[in-house]
Amino acid sequence: MRVQTLRTIAGKEFRDHVRSRRFLALLAVILIITGTGTFSGMVQFHKSLDRYHDALTVVSGEDEPFGTSTSSKPSIMWVFHMIEMTTATLSAFMGIAMGFDLVTREKESKSLKILLSNPIYRDEVITGKALGGVAAIALAVAIALGVSCAVLLIGGIVLSPTQMIRTLIFGLFTVLFIATFFMIALFFSTIASESGTAFIASVLVLVLIAVILPFFAYNPMVLDAVLGEPPECPEEAYSTDISYEESLALLDEYDAENEAYWNTRNTLITAAMISSPAWIYNAATAAVTALPPADDGVQDYSPGTILSTLLNSWYIFAALVAMLVMPAFFFGLAWVKFARMDLR
Repeated sequence: MRVQTLRTIAGKEFRDHVRSRRFLALLAVILIITGTGTFSGMVQFHKSLDRYHDALTVVSGEDEPFGTSTSSKPSIMWVFHMIEMTTATLSAFMGIAMGFDLVTREKESKSLKILLSNPIYRDEVITGKALGGVAAIALAVAIALGVSCAVLLIGGIVLSPTQMIRTLIFGLFTVLFIATFFMIALFFSTIASESGTAFIASVLVLVLIAVILPFFAYNPMVLDAVLGEPPECPEEAYSTDISYEESLALLDEYDAENEAYWNTRNTLITAAMISSPAWIYNAATAAVTALPPADDGVQDYSPGTILSTLLNSWYIFAALVAMLVMPAFFFGLAWVKFARMDLR
């Protein structure tokens, strides 16, 4: 694989993306939602901050006003988590829209044969297409975060250096999330003969892993059908016909079975949710944006503390690994299929 050729293909794909009407239209919608969401979140943040200050100024010995609390100071990073919740589906659709016809379009126009007739390797073509698309996604995310920061700045909120780092980490997770669906669409673009087929297949996968899978993972009826109902406490444990030691043994056995059941149930739910990019994205960004400020209200979490918080929770760590593995997996499938594609 030649770096110069790869750079040329990636640059060409990047320019095609940022100049396309499809990309610009989706970006405009995302920017409108992001700007509106940031403004609404900023207004809510100011209200929460006012309530927090009111609670701090309560005279000693008087009751706190109802609904106020001094336990934690509101964080402006909550705004970015709200943005994630409102734009996740549209962002995933943007990734699909950017990748579903990257290969099928050239197969339909017969330009792919002409391209590969030149002294160029197939792995350079598919890798360049992927890198160009990811670069365009990164640009879109950077613009959206820039708009959010601009709205906050207009509202009189200046992010601290640590908050800026947390915002950049949030942006990285967003790029990985969109890139996952971009790679899914790229994969279907390599195996489908028509762009419409690749688009429908990509959307079906989006619905499956972002909507249906989480729904069934949290559906009690489905879990009961797979694992059975939770164990019931034995009534004979409270009978007067058995000794205290026997009763205690029955209760201990029930506690062990009950704990094992719910551990298995929670593990099954977590395993299913990790397969959902939407849940992975939500969990990862929440770990960065939902951290409360320090107790003194002055110092913020350092980048090291943020990373430590992420890594100390095994399911968050698994989510971060999955965010890297999932787009890499689908890119690998697309790479193999493209390398073996018959263009006759």
